[in-house]
Amino acid sequence: MTSIVRVTAPSRLHFGLLRFAQQRGTSYGGLGMTLDRPQTIVELQSALAWHSEGPMADRALAFAKLAIGSFRPEQDSPLSIRVCEAPQPHSGLGTGTQLALAIARGIRELWKLPSLEAAELSASVGRGKRSAVGSYGFLHGGLIWETGRCAEASLGKLAQRIAMPDHWRVLLITLPEESGLSGDRETTAFKNLPSVPSEVTEQLQCLAEESILPAAEGGDFESFAEAIHEYGRLAGSCFATIQGSSFASPAIEQLVDQLRELGIQGVGQSSWGPTVFALAKDEDQAEELVDRAQNLCECKVQIAAPNNRGAGVLSV
Repeated sequence: MTSIVRVTAPSRLHFGLLRFAQQRGTSYGGLGMTLDRPQTIVELQSALAWHSEGPMADRALAFAKLAIGSFRPEQDSPLSIRVCEAPQPHSGLGTGTQLALAIARGIRELWKLPSLEAAELSASVGRGKRSAVGSYGFLHGGLIWETGRCAEASLGKLAQRIAMPDHWRVLLITLPEESGLSGDRETTAFKNLPSVPSEVTEQLQCLAEESILPAAEGGDFESFAEAIHEYGRLAGSCFATIQGSSFASPAIEQLVDQLRELGIQGVGQSSWGPTVFALAKDEDQAEELVDRAQNLCECKVQIAAPNNRGAGVLSV
Protein backbone atom coordinates (compact mmCIF):
# COMPACT_ATOMS: atom_id res chain seq x y z
CA MET A 1 0.00 0.00 0.00
CA THR A 2 1.32 3.43 -0.95
CA SER A 3 2.14 5.51 2.10
CA ILE A 4 0.25 8.74 2.73
CA VAL A 5 1.81 11.74 4.41
CA ARG A 6 -0.53 14.03 6.35
CA VAL A 7 0.65 17.52 7.29
CA THR A 8 -1.31 19.73 9.69
CA ALA A 9 -0.28 23.40 9.70
CA PRO A 10 -1.38 26.23 12.04
CA SER A 11 -2.83 29.59 11.13
CA ARG A 12 -0.98 32.76 11.93
CA LEU A 13 -1.78 36.28 13.04
CA HIS A 14 0.42 39.03 11.65
CA PHE A 15 0.54 42.11 13.86
CA GLY A 16 2.39 44.32 11.39
CA LEU A 17 5.56 44.96 9.39
CA LEU A 18 8.48 47.06 10.61
CA ARG A 19 9.25 48.60 7.24
CA PHE A 20 8.79 48.01 3.53
CA ALA A 21 11.35 47.08 0.83
CA GLN A 22 14.63 48.96 1.09
CA GLN A 23 17.14 49.58 -1.71
CA ARG A 24 19.87 49.29 0.92
CA GLY A 25 19.91 47.68 4.32
CA THR A 26 17.20 45.53 5.87
CA SER A 27 13.73 45.09 4.36
CA TYR A 28 10.47 44.21 6.08
CA GLY A 29 10.56 42.43 9.47
CA GLY A 30 7.58 42.01 11.75
CA LEU A 31 5.71 40.30 14.55
CA GLY A 32 3.11 37.55 14.66
CA MET A 33 1.97 34.35 16.33
CA THR A 34 0.58 30.96 15.38
CA LEU A 35 -2.81 29.54 16.32
CA ASP A 36 -4.17 26.03 16.63
CA ARG A 37 -7.13 26.80 14.37
CA PRO A 38 -8.30 27.11 11.70
CA GLN A 39 -5.89 24.48 10.37
CA THR A 40 -4.52 23.65 6.96
CA ILE A 41 -4.44 19.87 6.50
CA VAL A 42 -3.06 18.18 3.39
CA GLU A 43 -2.48 14.55 2.45
CA LEU A 44 0.03 13.52 -0.20
CA GLN A 45 0.94 10.25 -1.87
CA SER A 46 2.81 9.13 -4.96
CA ALA A 47 0.64 8.55 -8.02
CA LEU A 48 0.78 7.61 -11.71
CA ALA A 49 -0.69 10.99 -12.71
CA TRP A 50 -1.11 14.38 -11.09
CA HIS A 51 -4.29 14.80 -9.09
CA SER A 52 -5.51 17.32 -6.52
CA GLU A 53 -8.80 17.83 -4.72
CA GLY A 54 -10.32 19.88 -1.93
CA PRO A 55 -10.25 23.62 -1.19
CA MET A 56 -7.45 25.48 -3.01
CA ALA A 57 -6.65 22.31 -4.97
CA ASP A 58 -5.19 24.23 -7.94
CA ARG A 59 -2.84 26.20 -5.70
CA ALA A 60 -1.79 23.03 -3.91
CA LEU A 61 -0.91 21.44 -7.23
CA ALA A 62 1.10 24.49 -8.30
CA PHE A 63 3.02 24.53 -5.00
CA ALA A 64 3.79 20.81 -5.35
CA LYS A 65 5.24 21.28 -8.82
CA LEU A 66 7.33 24.21 -7.58
CA ALA A 67 8.67 22.15 -4.70
CA ILE A 68 9.50 19.16 -6.89
CA GLY A 69 11.27 21.47 -9.33
CA SER A 70 13.41 22.60 -6.42
CA PHE A 71 14.00 19.20 -4.80
CA ARG A 72 14.24 16.86 -7.83
CA PRO A 73 14.14 18.89 -11.05
CA GLU A 74 15.34 15.92 -13.11
CA GLN A 75 12.41 13.68 -12.14
CA ASP A 76 8.78 13.53 -13.19
CA SER A 77 7.17 12.51 -9.89
CA PRO A 78 3.37 12.89 -10.00
CA LEU A 79 1.49 13.16 -6.73
CA SER A 80 -2.06 12.80 -5.53
CA ILE A 81 -2.86 15.69 -3.20
CA ARG A 82 -5.91 16.10 -1.00
CA VAL A 83 -6.50 19.38 0.81
CA CYS A 84 -8.63 18.18 3.70
CA GLU A 85 -9.02 21.57 5.39
CA ALA A 86 -7.90 25.12 4.71
CA PRO A 87 -8.97 28.50 6.07
CA GLN A 88 -10.56 30.99 3.71
CA PRO A 89 -7.77 32.43 1.55
CA HIS A 90 -6.92 36.14 1.78
CA SER A 91 -8.40 36.38 5.25
CA GLY A 92 -5.26 37.57 7.05
CA LEU A 93 -4.40 34.15 8.50
CA GLY A 94 -1.49 33.22 6.21
CA THR A 95 -3.37 30.45 4.40
CA GLY A 96 -1.29 30.53 1.20
CA THR A 97 2.02 30.25 3.02
CA GLN A 98 0.84 27.47 5.31
CA LEU A 99 -0.53 25.50 2.37
CA ALA A 100 2.69 25.94 0.40
CA LEU A 101 4.93 24.93 3.28
CA ALA A 102 2.70 21.98 4.18
CA ILE A 103 3.00 20.71 0.61
CA ALA A 104 6.78 21.17 0.54
CA ARG A 105 7.27 19.56 3.95
CA GLY A 106 4.98 16.69 3.02
CA ILE A 107 6.89 15.94 -0.18
CA ARG A 108 10.18 15.76 1.71
CA GLU A 109 8.63 13.40 4.24
CA LEU A 110 7.13 11.26 1.48
CA TRP A 111 10.48 10.95 -0.24
CA LYS A 112 12.44 10.46 3.00
CA LEU A 113 14.50 13.60 2.41
CA PRO A 114 16.12 15.51 5.31
CA SER A 115 14.14 18.34 6.87
CA LEU A 116 14.96 21.86 5.71
CA GLU A 117 15.39 25.08 7.65
CA ALA A 118 12.78 27.81 7.19
CA ALA A 119 14.65 29.75 4.50
CA GLU A 120 15.23 26.74 2.25
CA LEU A 121 11.72 25.35 2.71
CA SER A 122 10.12 28.73 1.96
CA ALA A 123 12.32 29.36 -1.08
CA SER A 124 11.31 26.00 -2.57
CA VAL A 125 7.71 27.23 -2.94
CA GLY A 126 8.35 30.96 -3.41
CA ARG A 127 7.14 32.13 0.00
CA GLY A 128 8.55 34.45 2.66
CA LYS A 129 9.54 37.25 0.31
CA ARG A 130 8.04 39.90 2.59
CA SER A 131 7.12 38.37 5.92
CA ALA A 132 8.99 35.52 7.61
CA VAL A 133 6.42 35.11 10.42
CA GLY A 134 4.48 32.34 8.68
CA SER A 135 7.64 30.47 7.69
CA TYR A 136 9.12 30.37 11.19
CA GLY A 137 5.68 29.81 12.70
CA PHE A 138 5.16 26.77 10.47
CA LEU A 139 8.30 25.14 11.84
CA HIS A 140 8.34 26.33 15.45
CA GLY A 141 4.98 27.82 16.45
CA GLY A 142 4.69 30.47 19.14
CA LEU A 143 5.23 34.23 19.03
CA ILE A 144 7.61 35.11 16.19
CA TRP A 145 9.74 38.27 16.13
CA GLU A 146 11.70 38.61 12.92
CA THR A 147 13.76 41.71 12.19
CA GLY A 148 13.81 41.56 8.39
CA ARG A 149 16.11 40.39 5.65
CA CYS A 150 19.19 41.84 4.01
CA ALA A 151 19.52 41.94 0.22
CA GLU A 152 21.33 38.62 -0.11
CA ALA A 153 18.95 36.68 2.18
CA SER A 154 15.80 34.89 1.03
CA LEU A 155 14.07 35.12 4.43
CA GLY A 156 14.01 37.54 7.33
CA LYS A 157 16.11 36.89 10.43
CA LEU A 158 14.43 35.16 13.38
CA ALA A 159 15.35 37.36 16.33
CA GLN A 160 13.20 35.67 18.98
CA ARG A 161 10.61 32.94 19.33
CA ILE A 162 8.54 32.67 22.52
CA ALA A 163 6.12 29.94 23.57
CA MET A 164 2.80 31.61 24.37
CA PRO A 165 0.86 30.76 27.55
CA ASP A 166 -1.31 27.78 26.66
CA HIS A 167 -4.39 29.10 28.47
CA TRP A 168 -4.54 32.38 26.54
CA ARG A 169 -7.14 32.52 23.79
CA VAL A 170 -7.76 34.51 20.61
CA LEU A 171 -11.13 35.37 19.12
CA LEU A 172 -11.06 35.47 15.32
CA ILE A 173 -13.83 37.74 14.09
CA THR A 174 -14.80 38.04 10.43
CA LEU A 175 -17.30 40.48 9.01
CA PRO A 176 -19.33 39.40 5.96
CA GLU A 177 -18.31 40.66 2.52
CA GLU A 178 -14.85 41.77 3.64
CA SER A 179 -11.62 40.52 2.09
CA GLY A 180 -7.93 41.32 2.33
CA LEU A 181 -5.59 42.33 -0.48
CA SER A 182 -3.67 39.60 -2.29
CA GLY A 183 -1.90 38.79 -5.53
CA ASP A 184 -1.46 41.61 -8.04
CA ARG A 185 -3.50 44.03 -5.93
CA GLU A 186 -1.18 43.47 -2.98
CA THR A 187 1.94 43.82 -5.15
CA THR A 188 0.63 47.09 -6.61
CA ALA A 189 -0.23 48.37 -3.14
CA PHE A 190 3.30 47.79 -1.87
CA LYS A 191 4.73 49.58 -4.92
CA ASN A 192 2.57 52.63 -4.20
CA LEU A 193 3.00 52.80 -0.42
CA PRO A 194 5.26 55.55 0.93
CA SER A 195 8.26 54.40 2.99
CA VAL A 196 7.74 53.76 6.69
CA PRO A 197 9.34 56.66 8.60
CA SER A 198 12.41 55.53 10.54
CA GLU A 199 10.93 56.86 13.77
CA VAL A 200 7.87 54.60 13.29
CA THR A 201 10.10 51.57 12.75
CA GLU A 202 11.99 52.49 15.93
CA GLN A 203 8.71 52.80 17.88
CA LEU A 204 7.55 49.40 16.62
CA GLN A 205 10.86 47.79 17.58
CA CYS A 206 10.67 49.38 21.00
CA LEU A 207 7.11 48.13 21.55
CA ALA A 208 8.06 44.61 20.49
CA GLU A 209 11.32 44.28 22.40
CA GLU A 210 10.52 46.27 25.52
CA SER A 211 6.83 45.50 26.01
CA ILE A 212 5.36 42.67 23.92
CA LEU A 213 8.10 40.04 24.08
CA PRO A 214 8.76 40.44 27.84
CA ALA A 215 5.03 40.37 28.58
CA ALA A 216 4.56 37.17 26.57
CA GLU A 217 7.54 35.53 28.22
CA GLY A 218 6.34 36.56 31.69
CA GLY A 219 2.68 35.69 31.11
CA ASP A 220 1.58 39.31 31.71
CA PHE A 221 -1.66 39.26 29.73
CA GLU A 222 -2.79 42.84 30.32
CA SER A 223 0.53 44.39 29.29
CA PHE A 224 0.76 42.09 26.27
CA ALA A 225 -2.77 42.88 25.10
CA GLU A 226 -2.41 46.65 25.37
CA ALA A 227 0.98 46.69 23.64
CA ILE A 228 -0.27 44.45 20.82
CA HIS A 229 -3.11 46.86 20.11
CA GLU A 230 -0.74 49.80 20.10
CA TYR A 231 1.71 47.96 17.83
CA GLY A 232 -1.03 46.99 15.37
CA ARG A 233 -2.55 50.46 15.16
CA LEU A 234 0.87 52.03 14.58
CA ALA A 235 1.93 49.44 12.00
CA GLY A 236 -1.43 49.75 10.28
CA SER A 237 -1.06 53.53 9.98
CA CYS A 238 1.73 52.90 7.45
CA PHE A 239 -0.93 51.48 5.10
CA ALA A 240 -3.32 54.42 5.46
CA THR A 241 -2.79 55.64 1.88
CA ILE A 242 -4.22 52.30 0.68
CA GLN A 243 -6.68 51.41 3.45
CA GLY A 244 -7.78 54.91 4.45
CA SER A 245 -6.73 54.36 8.08
CA SER A 246 -4.93 51.78 10.21
CA PHE A 247 -7.62 49.27 9.25
CA ALA A 248 -8.84 47.72 6.01
CA SER A 249 -12.31 49.28 6.08
CA PRO A 250 -14.51 51.65 8.12
CA ALA A 251 -16.52 48.63 9.33
CA ILE A 252 -13.41 46.93 10.68
CA GLU A 253 -12.20 50.11 12.33
CA GLN A 254 -15.61 50.58 13.96
CA LEU A 255 -15.59 47.01 15.27
CA VAL A 256 -12.11 47.43 16.75
CA ASP A 257 -13.15 50.65 18.48
CA GLN A 258 -16.37 49.09 19.80
CA LEU A 259 -14.51 46.12 21.23
CA ARG A 260 -12.05 48.47 22.91
CA GLU A 261 -14.94 50.44 24.40
CA LEU A 262 -16.14 47.17 25.98
CA GLY A 263 -12.82 46.96 27.80
CA ILE A 264 -11.18 44.41 25.50
CA GLN A 265 -7.60 45.63 25.25
CA GLY A 266 -5.87 43.35 22.77
CA VAL A 267 -7.79 44.02 19.57
CA GLY A 268 -6.45 44.48 16.07
CA GLN A 269 -6.44 43.46 12.43
CA SER A 270 -4.29 40.57 11.19
CA SER A 271 -2.24 41.47 8.11
CA TRP A 272 -4.45 43.07 5.42
CA GLY A 273 -7.52 41.68 7.17
CA PRO A 274 -10.36 41.13 7.11
CA THR A 275 -9.86 39.01 10.25
CA VAL A 276 -10.08 41.01 13.46
CA PHE A 277 -8.55 39.39 16.53
CA ALA A 278 -9.42 39.93 20.20
CA LEU A 279 -7.22 38.48 22.93
CA ALA A 280 -8.67 36.72 25.99
CA LYS A 281 -6.84 35.59 29.12
CA ASP A 282 -8.56 32.19 29.23
CA GLU A 283 -11.35 30.06 27.78
CA ASP A 284 -14.05 31.47 30.08
CA GLN A 285 -13.31 35.04 29.08
CA ALA A 286 -13.15 34.05 25.43
CA GLU A 287 -16.61 32.48 25.54
CA GLU A 288 -17.98 35.60 27.21
CA LEU A 289 -16.41 37.78 24.50
CA VAL A 290 -18.05 35.76 21.74
CA ASP A 291 -21.48 36.93 22.88
CA ARG A 292 -20.29 40.53 23.15
CA ALA A 293 -18.83 40.51 19.66
CA GLN A 294 -21.94 38.98 18.10
CA ASN A 295 -24.12 41.57 19.84
CA LEU A 296 -22.14 44.33 18.14
CA CYS A 297 -22.56 43.19 14.56
CA GLU A 298 -23.26 40.33 12.19
CA CYS A 299 -20.03 38.38 12.20
CA LYS A 300 -18.43 34.96 12.35
CA VAL A 301 -16.47 34.27 15.55
CA GLN A 302 -14.08 31.43 16.32
CA ILE A 303 -12.01 30.79 19.46
CA ALA A 304 -8.40 29.73 18.88
CA ALA A 305 -5.57 28.80 21.23
CA PRO A 306 -1.83 29.43 20.76
CA ASN A 307 0.08 26.87 18.73
CA ASN A 308 3.53 26.37 20.24
CA ARG A 309 4.60 23.34 18.19
CA GLY A 310 4.36 24.41 14.56
CA ALA A 311 3.17 21.98 11.91
CA GLY A 312 2.67 18.28 12.54
CA VAL A 313 3.68 15.53 10.09
CA LEU A 314 2.33 11.98 10.12
CA SER A 315 2.95 9.06 7.76
CA VAL A 316 0.14 6.51 7.51
